[in-house]
Order: sequence, then C-alpha cells, then structure tokens
Amino acid sequence: MISSLRNGGYRHRGLTLPVLVGVMLSLFVMRCYAQTDTLPAHVESQQPSYFAWFAHAELDANYLWRGLYCGGLSLQAEAEVSYYGFFLNTWWNVGTTDWDWGKRDALGKPVTGVNPEVDVAIGYRWRGLTVMFIHMYYFDRYRDGTMSRYFDFGNHEPGGGGVTTEWRVSYRISEKVPLRLMWCTRTFGRDGYLVGGELKRAYSTYIEARYDQPLPHEVTLSGVIGMTPWRSMYTGFEKKFAVVNLAIEASKSWQVSKGCAVDLGGAVVFNPSSLQPLWNIHAGVTWK
Repeated sequence: MISSLRNGGYRHRGLTLPVLVGVMLSLFVMRCYAQTDTLPAHVESQQPSYFAWFAHAELDANYLWRGLYCGGLSLQAEAEVSYYGFFLNTWWNVGTTDWDWGKRDALGKPVTGVNPEVDVAIGYRWRGLTVMFIHMYYFDRYRDGTMSRYFDFGNHEPGGGGVTTEWRVSYRISEKVPLRLMWCTRTFGRDGYLVGGELKRAYSTYIEARYDQPLPHEVTLSGVIGMTPWRSMYTGFEKKFAVVNLAIEASKSWQVSKGCAVDLGGAVVFNPSSLQPLWNIHAGVTWK
C-alpha cells in the first residue's frame, strides 16, 4: 500500500543507506522472510505436527500490500515456529520508500529513504482455518520528533507515529477447491482520522477472496479481489465501501533439497479505488 497510508504519513528519512545495507546483510545471514497474507505453498500444505518451523527470505522489486504501494526495492524476511497448530511468527521488511532517489520536498530535502517494519504474530491453524493477532511496528516518529514506542496501543491520526495491531481470520476450503477467504480488522494502536477536530477510530478492515490454481511444472496462478467495507486506512479514510485490490499473480517453486526450496514470481495489480496500476517481481528461498 501507499507508504503514507501504511506508516501514518511518516517516511523514514532518518536512516541512511549504510544502515539499510547492514540490516539487509544481517537478514540474509538469519535466513528469514516477511509476514504476508499467505504462506509459501510447500509450507502451507504441512499438517500440524508436534513441532515445525520454517524460514523464508525474498527480494521484491516493489513492496505491495493489499492493493497499496508501500515502497520500492525491498528485502522481506519471515520465520515461524509451531506446535500442534499454535504458532509464533515474525516478519521483517527493509527497503526503500520508492525508486526515485532524486525526489525532494519543497525545502529541497531528500524524500526517498529507508522503510523498515517488524511484525510479530501469534495464532492457531486448524485444517484450513487460521486465526492470528499481529503487532506491527514501523520505526516511525511522533509529531514531536520522538521515536514511537513499541507498546503504544493508543490511537493516533495519520501523520503521527505509533504501532498498529490486527486480528486476521482466513479459511482455505480444500486442496481440491483452493479458495481462500480472509477478514482483517485493526483493533488497537494507530488507526484514526479526524472529524471536526475529534479523533475517531476507524477499525480499518480488509476482506479478500483468493483462488490459487495449480498448473503443471510446479506453477501456481492466483486471482485476488480485496475490498474494504467502510472508511479505512486503505482509502486514506476518505471513502466508505471500496474495492482496493485486483491482482493476478504467478509463481513457480523448485525443490532444491528435502528442506529447501526456491521460488520466483510476479504480479500485476490494479487498485480500482485509487485507479493505480502496480506490479512486482520477487525471488525467494524457503527452509523448513
């Protein structure tokens, strides 16, 4: 999604390129990947067991999320451990706010910067059902310039700092009918807009239907439609119901060894609400 929406209007200009490079290298060493709305197919097909884990790292040309542009070139990393369906997951993103390194504001200061994010989720999976609670932290700042607090669950208006949290429920019908339905609602943390000077909580909600069609040669073709049922951060708190995500995705996976697979994929996305066309290509690796 748009960086100003995802991060409450604050762009991370205080971090430098050496910091970005250092964090990227450290993430590669850790062999992790990011908190997305779906798992790698070869991980998701696993049945709950006594103990399981996976880690994934991927490089994305653009950071897209639910029909919104969140940034340019990004390294995303995710790691998870589970015990009989209960799981703890962490997702990282380190990337640029966009591809235009020469962009400057009205005062001539550079606009493009680093766009870090760390999400932590706890949840439970049973057959096709997944329920999770997610804590999202953006390393942003409050309006007074101080760094946002990791456990600040108070509401804030767009342009301010603060964490966000979300409840996410999804259900995948079956292997034969690979249709996934998902409902996501933000509950605590920054998710506010102003009405007559009064700060209101939006309970920003995103609803999605996704169909993953397996094709020969380990290729998967996916169709996605996503919408928001009321005024929310997905439309900049400006509209009520809106379709915000129409996407076609394709991916291919190669099993390198029993516990390692690599994948390559791409997506074309259109946001009917903002009339914004988007695209992405990615390459990743998964260990389990």
